[in-house]
Amino acid sequence: MIWVTWRQFRGTILAGVLTPLLLAVALAVTTLTVSNSNTFGTVFFYCFGYSTAQCLAESTLTLATLGTIALPVLLGVFVGVTVFSRDLERRTHVLGLTQAVSRRRWYWTRILVVFGPVIVATAILGCVAYWARFRPWSGSFVFTGYIESRLAFPVFGATALMPAAYTALGLLIGTTFALLLRNTIGAMVLTLVTMVSILVAFPTVLREQYATPEIEELELTSQFYGGSSATYSSSSDIPMPRWIVGSDYIDLNGQPVTVGWDTCVPSGENWPEPSPDETTAEYEARVEAFSRDATAQRVDCLRGLGIDHFENRFHEDSRFWRFQLTEGALCLLLAALLAGAAARLTSRLQP
Repeated sequence: MIWVTWRQFRGTILAGVLTPLLLAVALAVTTLTVSNSNTFGTVFFYCFGYSTAQCLAESTLTLATLGTIALPVLLGVFVGVTVFSRDLERRTHVLGLTQAVSRRRWYWTRILVVFGPVIVATAILGCVAYWARFRPWSGSFVFTGYIESRLAFPVFGATALMPAAYTALGLLIGTTFALLLRNTIGAMVLTLVTMVSILVAFPTVLREQYATPEIEELELTSQFYGGSSATYSSSSDIPMPRWIVGSDYIDLNGQPVTVGWDTCVPSGENWPEPSPDETTAEYEARVEAFSRDATAQRVDCLRGLGIDHFENRFHEDSRFWRFQLTEGALCLLLAALLAGAAARLTSRLQP
């Protein structure tokens, strides 16, 4: 049965395995290229109009990150669905189910032979992506720059355990819809919508709930004009960014207050420009006085609205592996539940 399944789906298996492995090779090669160049963290969105090897390499890294995020969706649509839907639509499954093969063995053999190698290949991709992004002094930076937290989208979902976990979930979603609808196009559409929704829901709704966010309170008087917040940890020589999950002004009752961006804009003259007859020290003193007056006006305005302080809610970047294990376990649990549901649907197939 294993050999028959391999012969039937060898093209699908090879495509599903080679695609993540080629992405892994691209990541490794471009990381080494960037490491050997004088890089300043330039990424795709800052490379328009430049044709340097450095810019090309770092743009490739960005595109590879996006491709790694999209890969579980594509594998769920084109592998998870078609492994079962094509046989069901053509009714070639009847041949298999009328032989001396149980429905359970027919189903689980495909899961093992087709999905197993694909998940292993995406696990390798995740390991290479983690090495490429986070090895010490690699010169390889994340999607929006080197100060972005590893917990944020899209880097979290494109490294370490998540490519394999998302792929397992995508494949089982595709299989479940294929067995439920018995229609390739309909199953593909539902798989696409479901997987995109899941990939959006994890970073925007669920991930911040894996642990209680830490809270940083900023006194109004400690803010510069326009507001500021601490975004780095001092626990190591290399500052690690924080993943900010919420920022609000807080009133005297401890409740968040919404303040429009132009609510407390200080009035008065514009930012001071240097005069030709003043020294650098005089200009810097004038700028400092202007900033101090603008800050005082803004603080007085905010206090008049009943605001007590500014609050940041964040997760330290050191929680990366804890969050990886949590989200990976959730994906695998959902995949296991879907595998069981799909197995029950298989048992109800009529030859």
